[in-house]
Amino acid sequence: VSPVPASDRDSAAAHRAIAGSPVNAPHPAQRDKSRGISMSADQHFVRFADVTKSYDGRTRVVKGVTLDVPKGEFLTMLGPSGSGKTTCLLMLAGFQSITSGEIYVGGRSVSRVPPHKRGIGVVFQSYALFPHMTVAQNIAYPLEVRSVPKSEITQRVRAVLDLMRLSGFDDRRPAQLSGGQRQRVAVARALVFDP
Repeated sequence: VSPVPASDRDSAAAHRAIAGSPVNAPHPAQRDKSRGISMSADQHFVRFADVTKSYDGRTRVVKGVTLDVPKGEFLTMLGPSGSGKTTCLLMLAGFQSITSGEIYVGGRSVSRVPPHKRGIGVVFQSYALFPHMTVAQNIAYPLEVRSVPKSEITQRVRAVLDLMRLSGFDDRRPAQLSGGQRQRVAVARALVFDP
């Protein structure tokens, strides 16, 4: 069920939305067939194939989600608290394991790939900035855990600081930033390793 009005569903700028608990979205090839557009399976950038998650072995918090997201498509997941939205994103990023099913990124299964090898940038709702680190250190962290050479780390941090309009904030700690600046640091940290 989609909260997007029928008139908006067919517009080129419309995005797909999932309402309520995660549901099986139509396969894009099926969805687009009515418009005369065919899309092959290998064109999907993210694919959930019958993904289920249970924390206790009995209660399924994510129930057989099948979802195909073509590259460049904007997807919004809508639903009440406890419907599995965050759990789906955490499974995609690798911070939660799946109970059954398969998750693919770029046509490759990532279901058993550790988070640091998936190439997915994450901005957490709480930003998850390290309070004891400076802005530059927070942004550099994903590169350091990937053993990127120091000279390249410095260059990439400078570039993303410029991109996010945070130049001059390098040595500040998160507590010394506004909420919007903390948000930009979190986005910069997600972008610095070219996810």
